[in-house]
Amino acid sequence: MMNNLMAATLNDSLAQIVTNISTLMDSFWIYIILALAAVVVVWGAYIGIRIAIAHRNEEKINARDMVKNLIIGIIIIFVVAMGAPLLIEGLSAWVGITA
Repeated sequence: MMNNLMAATLNDSLAQIVTNISTLMDSFWIYIILALAAVVVVWGAYIGIRIAIAHRNEEKINARDMVKNLIIGIIIIFVVAMGAPLLIEGLSAWVGITA
């Protein structure tokens, strides 16, 4: 009896947490994407300027490495942006809520 009560309380708590996370993600998702896009644009412009003013060979190599890192960062951001809603849906399905 006590275990059933604890399990029900835990499920209710998890359900409330998942609902809150889902609501938070829905309300802030567009702002998060816009902020990440702005960071990528600004950082890309900075790297472009660094490439344009690079005169020495080592500066050009550093700028190319920065471009590679920017592309890797964009891929990671994309994977996280696509994976977060799936993770929330999986968590809500695990708890037993329909989001």
